[in-house]
Amino acid sequence: MGYAGGETVSVMVKAFCERRDFLVKSFGEMEGVKISEPQGAFYLFLDFSSYFGAEIDGFGAINGSESLCRYLLDKAKVALVPGDAFGEDSCIRISYAASLSTLMEAVDRIKKALISVKPAVPV
Repeated sequence: MGYAGGETVSVMVKAFCERRDFLVKSFGEMEGVKISEPQGAFYLFLDFSSYFGAEIDGFGAINGSESLCRYLLDKAKVALVPGDAFGEDSCIRISYAASLSTLMEAVDRIKKALISVKPAVPV
């Protein structure tokens, strides 16, 4: 797959695979995050439900995907999509249609924002 479009498509497929693999590895290393590797999309659907119920000073409770995304937008300056928009409130969606360097920065910011927030539910 990806070679039918010639070299240009092949390069794009390789770049998307590299980005996906980076995000899968990075979020797979985070405490309390469940992930399944996508097979064809350009986004990850990450289960952060273990963080729901956590209280954050100056923010309040993380009580679903929407509040988690609001917290990460406020604290990490990273825009994510709440999973409740797709019928799965336990998850958040992150696209890897951005450059690898942008994704690296986003993951770093997310990790820093969550470093003091421990999962409320043991995994």
